[in-house]
Amino acid sequence: MNKEDTRDLRDALGSFPTGVTVVTSKDRDDNPIGFTANSFTSVSLNPQLILICIDKASFNIQSFSAGEHFAVSVLSENQHHISTIFASPEMDRFNNIRWESKITGSPIIADSVAWFDCDKDQFIDAGDHFILIGKVRGFDSNSQKPLVYLRGNYVNLGLEQKMLLAMENKSTKILVGALIEWRKKIFLLEDKTTGLLYFPTATRLGVINDDQSLLGKLHDLKISVSEHYLFSVFENSNDKTSLIYYRTKVEDGSSVSVGQFYEFDTIPFDLLIDDASRIMLKRYIAERELNAFGIFVGKESEGKVEAITKPNDIV
Repeated sequence: MNKEDTRDLRDALGSFPTGVTVVTSKDRDDNPIGFTANSFTSVSLNPQLILICIDKASFNIQSFSAGEHFAVSVLSENQHHISTIFASPEMDRFNNIRWESKITGSPIIADSVAWFDCDKDQFIDAGDHFILIGKVRGFDSNSQKPLVYLRGNYVNLGLEQKMLLAMENKSTKILVGALIEWRKKIFLLEDKTTGLLYFPTATRLGVINDDQSLLGKLHDLKISVSEHYLFSVFENSNDKTSLIYYRTKVEDGSSVSVGQFYEFDTIPFDLLIDDASRIMLKRYIAERELNAFGIFVGKESEGKVEAITKPNDIV
């Protein structure tokens, strides 16, 4: 299988949404080790077995192959930063991470949605991964929302749900917009009177056959959006409008009927309609280069990034 086929297969597999876990153990010197994984599933209820797939290229592979125990912690939406840390090349991944031991001594991430403390049952060679099957010695769970991974992105279900409910509330003034990328170009519309540039917006997200909604307007512009992710949520300090911006990538932007796709390095930032749009677009370009997106939540001038996405780093 060539690189393109491998990438296509990975993209296809990424269409299946999963939770995000941190798999942990102790090395031979009793130091905690671990990595982020979404290749986690149940195997059997009787006996109680689970499995994890480990990339053979992982620098922890020797410890997991030789060790007798491991644990799996299912992360919550509030623990996206932990997922990023354990998917990064950092050596001291447990620095500033709260964890505890239960039965086997393997580290369990504090405040996770669920955890499973296991004895190693089987370690199976399978292609470019090993399959680690564990016999569950102890477990627990709670009602927090889990962190979800879909098509190379972490998805914050709680925040998504809040935004959809806000759009349905007729007493709330909403503006929904989109940052649309095609081949490292950003789509902008132009106000013919002022010459200022702006992102496509509408009062609701909607559907493609609703020409007053954002998706309907994009459809009329011949822009086909198959998926979109929250990027910024903030309030206009002047009129208290709640602005909800999504980011999306399109396969083909060559047939747009109105507006233009601008190369990142040719965007006329001085012509953008307001400071919020300039800040948001500069942030998008910076995060696009890092392949690490966040969701900004706050007001126009202040706020914080609520969730981090780090494509293609999860096992």
